[in-house]
Amino acid sequence: MTLSSEEITRLCDAWCAASTTPEGGMAIGRTSEQYRLLANKIIFHELDYQALCAAILGTAKVLLRPGLNTIIDQDHFWLWAWCGELLLSPRAEIFSHEQHEIKTLFETSIRSSLAGCRKPPANRDEWEEQNRISELQPHHSKYFLNNSHVVLAYLGFPLLEAVTKRACPAYVDFDGRVISQFQVLRRNGQPKSYDPSGPYSQQQCSSLRDLLFLLFNQAADQDLINSLDIFRAHLSNLDNTLDPFDLIYQWRNQSLHGSTNFQTIGGTLLSLSLLIAISETKQNFDQYRNKILEHCRWEATSGYRSPWSYYPPY
Repeated sequence: MTLSSEEITRLCDAWCAASTTPEGGMAIGRTSEQYRLLANKIIFHELDYQALCAAILGTAKVLLRPGLNTIIDQDHFWLWAWCGELLLSPRAEIFSHEQHEIKTLFETSIRSSLAGCRKPPANRDEWEEQNRISELQPHHSKYFLNNSHVVLAYLGFPLLEAVTKRACPAYVDFDGRVISQFQVLRRNGQPKSYDPSGPYSQQQCSSLRDLLFLLFNQAADQDLINSLDIFRAHLSNLDNTLDPFDLIYQWRNQSLHGSTNFQTIGGTLLSLSLLIAISETKQNFDQYRNKILEHCRWEATSGYRSPWSYYPPY
């Protein structure tokens, strides 16, 4: 079943409302779970471009709740796996050979997001078999899998920076070298200039905050701007003391310096990176999607799954 972007948004908003108690806490149960996308027969690989973006935005709102509490569901696993297939499978051909390092970072981030994904057991026998297999894993591997969300939280910042630079090729290169002039506003409202012919401090842009503002204000098309507006509104609902891009920058600096470990934000950073990267597939999206899906179906019928496969998630 395929639903419109509006219906997908409605379902995700309904989940958020149903899971929020009058006191501002959370209560997850039958009332809220009826609004999950998979429960409403959403098939992620059948979504068109607008519906896919709505799913990324909607599940991001469901994912990170007030107090930076994270609730990961099968909806997230299936969506992240499909986006991974779209962007990173050998047939995607989005990343050039020169961008191998960025692709590897993206691959590792997606794998980290899916490392803890397990198929919901249909019965007790399947549940016991899954636990048996888990117990057979090497000691350190088991720990790593159980804490892959921590890895994702740290990978999320360089991934978001790389994806944002990639979306602004007329202004910066992957090393942060400024190619053409642009300005962003500092937190105090004063302009900050970047200029390839200016002083050295203006020739490099290493600020994730400034890159996000560059994308939002100058490099993004209107569809991506609209999506970023929705994402920014979600972050403002979580913390309205800072501009959302300043909030992400604060998370990044505190994580980088080891003062705070934001273990719950990895999926949110990944969702924002996916939203930006998926925008590159907008032209001829249906044709592009069908090419990727054709190989997924071949693997499903052949019984062979390549090491580079992402979808389905298990």
